[in-house]
This record gives sequence, structure tokens and C-alpha cells, in this order.
Amino acid sequence: MQKNILIFFCLLFCACSEKKTESIPDHILPVQKMAAVMIDIHLLEASISLNATTTDKFTIGSSTPGFEVLKKNNITKKQYDESFDYYTQHPALLNEVYQLALNDLSKMQAEVMNKN
Repeated sequence: MQKNILIFFCLLFCACSEKKTESIPDHILPVQKMAAVMIDIHLLEASISLNATTTDKFTIGSSTPGFEVLKKNNITKKQYDESFDYYTQHPALLNEVYQLALNDLSKMQAEVMNKN
């Protein structure tokens, strides 16, 4: 009886720990690259909201990045749009993108705070 319980818990543990890995299509920006683009978008939004720059036509809250963000990251608008659509349809991956972005933004904030 105890062996059956042990086997049951081992099988349950293995089933719960199995993680599905989803393959991202080649034409979609990888998670790291998408996170870098999202960082640039959020920094641009912050800059615009602080009225620090008005050179790039970009509306706050828009899902389309400005030209400079695309150019800096060496991607096209089509690549960004397809990637953004893909990640919004895959919430777990989008969460991963934003976790990376938030971690990097937190590091940037800490660096700025340490300089003061």
C-alpha cells in the first residue's frame, strides 16, 4: 500500500513539474529582443510624458513604437507588429517578456539612483 502511495506521488510530481516549452516561430522576435524593444518603448513613453522630447511621433499608450525605437533595434514595423500580436496571444510568453523588461528597467533605475 505504501509503495502505491509513493508511486502515485512520484507520478504526480513528474506530471506537475513537466513544463511545456513553446517554440517561437522564426519571424517572431525572440523573448530577449522583444523585451529590449518594450524597454525602449516604455522609456520613450516616459520621456514624452515628461515632455523631454517631441522629435518622435508617438502617442502614449499606442502599441506602435516610434521610428527611432524600430531603427535602434534594427527591426521593421511589420516584425514588431507580428511579434506584438504573437506575444499578446501567448500570455505566458508575454509575461516572460515583461519580467525581463521590468528586471532591466529596475537595474537602470538603481544605477540612476546610485549616481545621485
